[in-house]
Amino acid sequence: MIGPARRLAPLLPVVACLLAPAPALAQSDTPPAVAGGDVEGSAAMAQGLATAPRSGVEGLSLLLSMAVQGHAESQYLLGLMHLEGAGVVEDRAEAVKWLERATAQSHAGAGTSLARMAARGDARAHLALGLIARERAEAGAAALSHLRAAADAEEPEGLLALAELYRAGGAVERDDAYAAILFRAAAAAAMAAVGEARQDAADGILGPGSEAWLAVAAARTLAAHAVPPADDPLGAEQFARYWVGLMLLAGAGTPADVPRGLAHHRAAADCGFALAEFSLGLLYERGHGLPRDLAEARRWFARAADHGHPLATSAPSGRS
Repeated sequence: MIGPARRLAPLLPVVACLLAPAPALAQSDTPPAVAGGDVEGSAAMAQGLATAPRSGVEGLSLLLSMAVQGHAESQYLLGLMHLEGAGVVEDRAEAVKWLERATAQSHAGAGTSLARMAARGDARAHLALGLIARERAEAGAAALSHLRAAADAEEPEGLLALAELYRAGGAVERDDAYAAILFRAAAAAAMAAVGEARQDAADGILGPGSEAWLAVAAARTLAAHAVPPADDPLGAEQFARYWVGLMLLAGAGTPADVPRGLAHHRAAADCGFALAEFSLGLLYERGHGLPRDLAEARRWFARAADHGHPLATSAPSGRS
């Protein structure tokens, strides 16, 4: 019988290339595609290894490495594996995450798989297709249709994205009042997801100590903004971005997506939203999704304090 090491031997040059240091994923939801003519075949070989009884770990590690570095075929195959429970735990949400990344790179098979899932009523598949379509100017009607389906299922990101569509106009007639309603609904749905995740946390969905982190970032900070602003579309948007971002960072009700969660937090913090500023300070203080940087943590805590956050002045940013 051929051992795992010999089966992996043809892939070693590819592994060496793929395991070289790559730019942090926090810079982009979809990293640049991996170059190399042998990678397509390597992805298929890795998938075969991942589903083999005796060498699944090696194959899955290689496939995941290629997917993380942006290889569309690997993302597609990893998505299918999660969809079918082949070599990995069946997880439709995780499948959608990888299929979305592949579809964003125009992978036809991934797009077809997402479309089939959406046709069966999968809200996250609708969300993925809607977000991709929104980035393509000629696909405004498709974006509206998919995002509306995700919003109807009370998917927080779907509500947020649909609100952004109505606030921007173009694909639909601009409607700030309706956008504010959708933003508040997105925040409420995300707040509920974070609350449920805190109750279910064991060692912590953000790692050791995350239960306390969420207690500060989610529950106690309600003292700063107890409810989304009722008649302020911009305020309602930043409130929603904060909560949806926290949901994504924590993996609350959805697979954790640190780059997307950070993007929402930064968008709200850049507008002077105290909750998001304080949360960014905590992220820098913990080194979660970002390099640990106490000076940057203190800067965001100071901004949050200037904007009235009741906990920012006592934030533990002085720890070494």
